Amino acid sequence: MSEIDKPINEVYFFWMDRTMKAWKKASNKLFRDLGINITSDQWIILKRLSEDSGLTQRELAKSISKDPASVTRILDLLEKEKLIERVKADRRSFTINLTTAGEDLVKKVLPEAVKYREKGTEGVSADELKIFRNVLDKIRDNFSS
Repeated sequence: MSEIDKPINEVYFFWMDRTMKAWKKASNKLFRDLGINITSDQWIILKRLSEDSGLTQRELAKSISKDPASVTRILDLLEKEKLIERVKADRRSFTINLTTAGEDLVKKVLPEAVKYREKGTEGVSADELKIFRNVLDKIRDNFSS
């Protein structure tokens, strides 16, 4: 069967999209179950800032592969919830830091997020995960060049 004749459920990108939707839906349920009003995109930013505080918005966007405009909107929401703060770095940029409330939220969510990731990779060997990561890196590189 040629690529043109493949039904959608045999297209790898459909599988990736379907998997990401399931991940986002389950992540959002996890946050609701924990009584936390954040999204998976907000969590990614909070987690990244917990790893490397003081990034500029541009550095943060690049490090999580999101466009700067999306990151700005997410940061606006997180700042409104007092989970992050913007600190003026120079005339044109700000660094982003977690507040104490943001740090506390990350500490609360992280153990549950780890359990959640383990559930997602249940039955998948370390070798399979390594191959999966390599394949995803190659696909990303193909689209980036």
